[in-house]
Amino acid sequence: MRASILLLGLLALAVAGAGLAVAHGNHATANPQVSGNGTVVVEEAFLSTDGYLVLRADDGGEPGRIVGVRSLDPGRHRGVTVRADDAFWSTVRGNVTLWAVLHADAEAGDAFDPAADTMLEWFGGPAGQRLAVARGERPASVVTRGVGSLENGTLPVLAARLPAAGSLVVHATADGTFGRPLGSRTLAAGRHTNVRVPVNTTGLDDRATLAVAVHTDDGDGRFEAGADPVVRVAGEPVVSRYERLPDGRDSIRVNTPTPSPEQGGDGGTADRTPTTHSPADTSADGAGPGVWGVTLAVAVIAVWLARRQDA
Repeated sequence: MRASILLLGLLALAVAGAGLAVAHGNHATANPQVSGNGTVVVEEAFLSTDGYLVLRADDGGEPGRIVGVRSLDPGRHRGVTVRADDAFWSTVRGNVTLWAVLHADAEAGDAFDPAADTMLEWFGGPAGQRLAVARGERPASVVTRGVGSLENGTLPVLAARLPAAGSLVVHATADGTFGRPLGSRTLAAGRHTNVRVPVNTTGLDDRATLAVAVHTDDGDGRFEAGADPVVRVAGEPVVSRYERLPDGRDSIRVNTPTPSPEQGGDGGTADRTPTTHSPADTSADGAGPGVWGVTLAVAVIAVWLARRQDA
């Protein structure tokens, strides 16, 4: 009995001390966008160790050959970019489907080796996301923090590129589809950072999922829902989703740092020299409540086992 209690107690302490390791998972998220030179904006990437952000061509719905690589340090990165190699990008006409995925760095400090630095997994699938990218002279993309509060009735946008004069528009969502516009911010064409878009929160759920979309202007200099179209790539809107949380805390994710077996793949090298790709916001927050929940559960089990063996 005492041995069981001791074992479970140690397990509880181990879980409580896990901290960041159980709070996040190796993952990358990216949305449809327009690129002028093969640069792809990845909205968020999280790595538990040194690794790489890798662009891969789509191969029947799975990550295919490697077409771009950059190194990443451990932690959370927002608005990080990775560029497709010129040989691949020169062949792109119109739209192309890519994967932005994370790879391990098998030997920290060396150049990227596709044979050794294998792709990471997240919940049994690739630690990354498939996305449509359009080749165009005027880039279009939008990056938010993905989750947080609406401070003073505004939604913070970390960075956005508008292909022409237009607006960033916050939409309600329902079952993954666009809903009514809740607020907008008119902007000139080009790159913008740290933009706040006003949001009408009347009747809005405290945990609503919103979408910030890039719209182009019809020429009158103000947003009109029926007249200013959303920018789309392969039929999908250029958008960033934002989960509203009352206190702005991040949700808990489970870390899965185990590399997955690769079936070949070609492409590129990347050294571990730090590179500057703005905008990027790196942090390691979000750990906490889920860890203590598991700890409490383990403690309850320990008490139950003790009473059961005393009976």
